[in-house]
Amino acid sequence: MKKTNDELDSIFDEKSLHRTLKKAKYIALLRTVFISALVVCFVITVLIKGNDYFINTQGNKLTERFIKENHVRMSPNTFTNTDTISTGILKGTIKSEVFKVIEDKVIPWGTEEITYDFHGNFNASFSTHSTIVNDTTMYHIPNGQREMLFYVPKYKYKVYANDFGMIKDYPDDKYMEMAISFDKNYTLKEVQKMLPKSTHQTWYWVDNYAKFTGHRSEPESGRWLLGISKPSPQLGVKLTTNKVKTEAEFLNEIQKTDPEESKNLKNRQKNGLIIGVVVTGTKEEILPLRNKPYVKAASLGAVVDKY
Repeated sequence: MKKTNDELDSIFDEKSLHRTLKKAKYIALLRTVFISALVVCFVITVLIKGNDYFINTQGNKLTERFIKENHVRMSPNTFTNTDTISTGILKGTIKSEVFKVIEDKVIPWGTEEITYDFHGNFNASFSTHSTIVNDTTMYHIPNGQREMLFYVPKYKYKVYANDFGMIKDYPDDKYMEMAISFDKNYTLKEVQKMLPKSTHQTWYWVDNYAKFTGHRSEPESGRWLLGISKPSPQLGVKLTTNKVKTEAEFLNEIQKTDPEESKNLKNRQKNGLIIGVVVTGTKEEILPLRNKPYVKAASLGAVVDKY
């Protein structure tokens, strides 16, 4: 019996029991920490993957929207390269390189950065800005190129740009772009027929302006105008994805992003939608437009070396 009592004493030894319980608690703690770490890693992975998925999805939707809008609202003779999307926590950024094409020459025109959130709300910022020198002159900063100005036929302005006299003195080895503002509305076919064949018509300005009496304080810049693009030969055609060639196709594109705007434009088609045009070429090719009765204003834009 003495041996049996010693064995019982050993089994119920308090120190041994304490060590056993401590070891069990330690193992349980490690197990809890390990499981918790796995759960946290899993949750973080799910959140990161979910964030990337929804932000990229929202970014792709916005990019598709901007591409559609650019078909009808891109500045004359400008193109945007492939958009890149970077993701952050509940936000993303779409970056675009913008460049201008004059005939077969390329001019860097800046970058656009659009920051958007989980719900698709966005803010745009630009690496460039415009500086107005006087009533008829605007420059693009930082490249220093001139920017074209546009004059709505139904509005009255204190001064109208007439840059034909300026380009007359330019060297022969220059390509240039010029904005021609018309005296009234015309159809696209009318415009294409009435302009001299020497000019390259690259963009048609669409009338989306309400009736207004009185004087307009300043002309329109090219950044936010509606227009139908007809890229310059070879390079411009190669770069564009825009297939809009008629007023009807233009209105269909507008319908995709702004149905109300499309409805308003359809009501203005009676007298024609086109109120201006952008042309490119050498001074000899553009000067035949001088003194044409339908030219209300002529504003010089970017100029590049021909060779």
